[in-house]
Order: sequence, then C-alpha cells, then structure tokens
Amino acid sequence: MVLRGELHYGGAGQLGKRVDAPYRETTTVAANAVRVQREGKDERRFSLDRAPELGALLSGFSALLGGDGAALNRDFSVEAVQHDAAWRLTLKPRSAALAKQLSAMIVDGRGGEPRCFTLNEADGDASVMLLGDLANAALSDPPTRAATATLCDGLSG
Repeated sequence: MVLRGELHYGGAGQLGKRVDAPYRETTTVAANAVRVQREGKDERRFSLDRAPELGALLSGFSALLGGDGAALNRDFSVEAVQHDAAWRLTLKPRSAALAKQLSAMIVDGRGGEPRCFTLNEADGDASVMLLGDLANAALSDPPTRAATATLCDGLSG
C-alpha cells in the first residue's frame, strides 16, 4: 500500500505522521502516548508500550536527529557505510524483546539528507518511507520491495 503524507519530528519523544492519500489520518506520539485520528472514525489512543516498533522508530529518530550517539548506541547496534555522497545507517535493536518485532531500521541518504527510512519487521514485512525528492518518485505498479530498495540504494555507485 502506498501512503502519501508528511512526517514531523517535534523533538525528543515527539513524532507526528499525516496521511493525505489514499485516506486521511493523523498519528501523534508524545509523552509515551499515541493518538490516531482517521477521517470518519473515532479517535484511538494507546500507550507507546503497546507498539514497540513505534517506540523504536521514535527512539531512533530522536537519537539520529538530535545527534545523540550515546542513545543511539545504547538502543541499537549501528553499522555505517558510505560510497561517495551516498550513505546507509543500519540500526539493529539491542533489546531481544524489540528484536522479536523489528529486525532493523535502515536510513539511506545522500550528502546531508536522509532519502529513505526502512523498517524491516522480524516477520519479513517492511515499511519504507521515501523522503525529500524521493517522496514524489515514480513507483512500479504495483510497488515492489525490490524496486523500492533500488530507488533508495545510492551505494551501488
């Protein structure tokens, strides 16, 4: 499924996601609470403890964007690869409980800008966020994991 919208980082512990298509929904994470508002449906609220992969996303985003290497290394093993201007960070959860949900978070970028943010779930599923210019890139129909990975991968040269 392809969603179009915007991701908003509001500082440590605060993340928002707005989906504009194919439906309208806003998700807000703040103070260990998640609020989901989908057009035409009742608002849902739950603790971040019920969504460990969302907590990992928030933790990873906060550490990455806040430049907190200590927090990043506390929660994840980090592998960095660079080829010319392209780079990739692979973050693997240190917590065995989280690793049951999430095998890795991968951030692909070029220069100083992240381009793709991929969550690889332990069951083999994946979620890919295309950022910046890639957010409007043409995707295969239907979008495939391989095609998306090719779009994100700038390390091949």
